[in-house]
Amino acid sequence: MAWTESRAFRQYFADLADNTTAMDFVTDASVKAALYNNTGTPDRDVSAANSAYNVGQWVTGNEVIDASGWPAGGQAVGSRTITTPSTGVVMYDAADTASANSNTTLASVYGCLVYDDTIASPVADQGFSYHYFGGTQSVTAGTFTVVWHANGLMRITV
Repeated sequence: MAWTESRAFRQYFADLADNTTAMDFVTDASVKAALYNNTGTPDRDVSAANSAYNVGQWVTGNEVIDASGWPAGGQAVGSRTITTPSTGVVMYDAADTASANSNTTLASVYGCLVYDDTIASPVADQGFSYHYFGGTQSVTAGTFTVVWHANGLMRITV
């Protein structure tokens, strides 16, 4: 696999504009970050179906988990906000996402898929972005934390 960047899925925004998918970025309770190894190749131009959790490159066979610290399906992404930090910019941000306990062991984590576990149409668990961690990351009997970029999970210039 060749993780090289963090991106939003093009089809997700097309589905929002076409009203074939709906998500409340701030209040939906089930926005999650699932961790992945270096087996697949993220592609922002895949179909909605191939951006979904447990489909295409995002299958559970490529997922990196710790049953009690970072379970299959991912950790909840909390304290999400939409802001307009400067002229012409809309930013979607969240609090950093940490493992459920301080005894988590994860190895060969390259990035994550962010998706809404409540979306059912046009496909279940449609992804809206993926994030590259800059290389392999790991933790042994500690806390694994995804530190979201200062520019948020997504930043759109309009």
